[in-house]
Amino acid sequence: MKTLLLLLLATNAMADCQTTIDTEMVTATTVITTDVPAHLKGATITIRLANGKESSVPAELFKVVPRKRQEVVLEKTQNVNTVCTNTEIATNKNRVSALGGYGSRNKLATSTTSTTVEVENSRGLVGGLQYQRLITDELSIGAQAQTNKTGLLLIGLDF
Repeated sequence: MKTLLLLLLATNAMADCQTTIDTEMVTATTVITTDVPAHLKGATITIRLANGKESSVPAELFKVVPRKRQEVVLEKTQNVNTVCTNTEIATNKNRVSALGGYGSRNKLATSTTSTTVEVENSRGLVGGLQYQRLITDELSIGAQAQTNKTGLLLIGLDF
């Protein structure tokens, strides 16, 4: 009798990836140096306050400029980190499979004569159902039943 043998291999590769984005703000101060024009050498800058008081400073050390920032703030660096780790397959997972194929059926035909007995095995479509349970991250057990009245027990190794 020929036996229908089904070998099922399953490989599950699961990865858990996390992406982090780090942004670093870089602050840079730009120093703008300008030469003192010839007509301002030895001159003074006088500031009259709202209450009427005056203050004077040398033009060689200070200058009068529009109110604009002289600091340049740059947001330049942005680090994208992706870290992937393999997650372990959780134990006690179940698997149910439906089977189908062509093989020996459970019917034998016999014919007898006075000197011989002939036995004929019929072949045809065979179906089945299988159940497996993952016991550890590598070992599974199960059972299988087929329509040709075949029952099987399974021990599987996941890799």
